[in-house]
Amino acid sequence: MASLIRLVFPLGFSPNAIRLGLSRMTRHGVFDVKRSGRRSYYSLNTKGMKWMEQGRVRAFEVKRRKWDGKWRLVVYSIPETMRDARDKLRYKLQSLGFANLSASFWISPYDLHSELLRYMKERNIFDYVETFTADYTGQRGHKELTATIWNIAELTRQYGNFVRKYEKLLSFYERPARSGKPIGLAECFARRFCMTAEYVALRLEDPMLPSELLPEDWVGIRAERIYDDLLSLLKPQADAFVDSVLSE
Repeated sequence: MASLIRLVFPLGFSPNAIRLGLSRMTRHGVFDVKRSGRRSYYSLNTKGMKWMEQGRVRAFEVKRRKWDGKWRLVVYSIPETMRDARDKLRYKLQSLGFANLSASFWISPYDLHSELLRYMKERNIFDYVETFTADYTGQRGHKELTATIWNIAELTRQYGNFVRKYEKLLSFYERPARSGKPIGLAECFARRFCMTAEYVALRLEDPMLPSELLPEDWVGIRAERIYDDLLSLLKPQADAFVDSVLSE
């Protein structure tokens, strides 16, 4: 606990706020806690590691792929007695980048049939879900359709805010890096932590649509480059700060 308080101090959180956050996450079953005298030791348990790994894969490993021009549809009719299974299926579809066209009707440009089939069999909902591959025959172009279904304008605004904010920080930190001047370890940790938290939140909202369905010069690509460049500048000092705190 004491090390965690020192570690998170550069982010501006009080010790009481940190204790409260740890307590809440422990009640959610994310941490295991061991006590030795007056000391408390926190570690991610199996559930916590699973959550973290799912978020890491979704935020950093899911890539945009080339589009084959087809749309994949998912339609389900799961009874009210299986509400929990229905809610979890909605969450799964959202995490895969599907968009909700209507109450039980979802759409994606990617062929995710194998993953969905495995998910449905594992949860015994196979009989309640149908999947289709379809052509769009409406009056709008594919980009216009995509912009409406996924609210690309709002995602563009959020990525634009990220780019404007961290483009300035990248320029600010590049100057001392080029001159060989050291940057404070705690400052680098705080900057990296906040930037990564904002970037992960954006990536979790981003359906990672193929470039064929996105505006020209998609701002999300620019945001990714800025994140990678600034991360490379901050990472060595940020890691050194974490090591210095936890080694105590």
